[in-house]
Amino acid sequence: MIFQIVSMIDRQVVSVLIPEMRADLGLNDFQISMVQGMAFALFYGAMGLIIGALVDRHSRQKIMFAGIVLWSVAAASTGFARNYVQLFVARLFVGFGEGAISPAAQSLLSGIFPRGKLATPMSCFTAAGVIGISLSYALGGLLLDRFTATPLGGLLEGMAPWRQVLVVTGAPGVLVAFLAFTLREPKRAGMPPPTRHEASWGSFFGYIGANARLMLGVILGSALVAMMTQAAMSWTPTYARRVLGMSAGEVGTMMSITVGLGGVVGGIALGIAIDHWFRRGVRDVALRVLACGSLVMPPLIAASFLADDSRILFAGVALMMLTMGAIFGPTLAAVQMIAPPAMRGRFGALCVLASNLFGFAFGPMLVGAITDYGFADPNRVGASVAIVLVAVCPFASWLIWSARGDFVRRLDNGSPARPAGDMTVLNEVRA
Repeated sequence: MIFQIVSMIDRQVVSVLIPEMRADLGLNDFQISMVQGMAFALFYGAMGLIIGALVDRHSRQKIMFAGIVLWSVAAASTGFARNYVQLFVARLFVGFGEGAISPAAQSLLSGIFPRGKLATPMSCFTAAGVIGISLSYALGGLLLDRFTATPLGGLLEGMAPWRQVLVVTGAPGVLVAFLAFTLREPKRAGMPPPTRHEASWGSFFGYIGANARLMLGVILGSALVAMMTQAAMSWTPTYARRVLGMSAGEVGTMMSITVGLGGVVGGIALGIAIDHWFRRGVRDVALRVLACGSLVMPPLIAASFLADDSRILFAGVALMMLTMGAIFGPTLAAVQMIAPPAMRGRFGALCVLASNLFGFAFGPMLVGAITDYGFADPNRVGASVAIVLVAVCPFASWLIWSARGDFVRRLDNGSPARPAGDMTVLNEVRA
């Protein structure tokens, strides 16, 4: 959870700094969206899948340590970028390093907790990400105001305030990385080492092909939900500052409160509730909640971006985090339930690849493209967010709902071996 918090701070803090970065480097909204999204998501997702294969075979402790050091150095280096290319490359390597955390964490949690208790710890892990996002808004806004009024000296003397913020938030992660060596790795669900066939990429993609509707529904459907969530969340600070006239400190405080409370309370409460209903026999409960939430909530949130009122805007952000932002943990748990033990790291990475490619890349990028090339008016960014939300939500809901039957059948007929204690839970569910 600590690693997830630190990773989200380094990932999201740039969203508060957009006006200053835009002016200093001469960027437009589309370029900013590429730095926020595509640059990060490309390496985060693509390298995460490769790292997921390493997680299936090697020390998760060492993999996490290396990833944290890499992304922390890259995040601090972002503050030294002198042009768009350097900024883009630095964000690539932030994504590369952060790609290690989620596959390793999912693999560890699924090896410790039985199915009927997995959604809650997985939700705690994803809620830690929300805490990190919340802190990133608060830290970004407060530090930017502080360094604007009183710039740092020493090695950072003469740097623009937004650059100082990136260095100060990124560098400490190198020290945090040593906490990886305090973790104890559980045995991999009591399983013998996987055979070469079980661990092969051919078997991995063959499993996906044999369960195409299920994989499209769960992984692509949840990725589209992430796309809507990030399209709104990434551009909320810019909309609030550019259109509503709020200061960086005000935006950072409001984003911290609404995202933090909504995501943490909603995420953990939803994880507990889903575990409860799973043990009661409603084993597709996570997919039901995700499908219904992704259909009903986006139009309500879209309306908050058209009201030109900061109170309504942040009420919409809080609602989004209580619902759409809270379901990712149970979704990860659902994928781990149907993933063969020898493939859990890669399936965890595949979820992250899809959600970040659509969420951090396509979501912000679409908003920036519509604003720049559709409206050709920076002040219409709120309308661009609303368009993305309303256009994507029906397709996402349909994909997820269509996967429910296959999900239950996979649990019953093709389920992988379980961690110790899980058979008892499954017998209770069947009884």
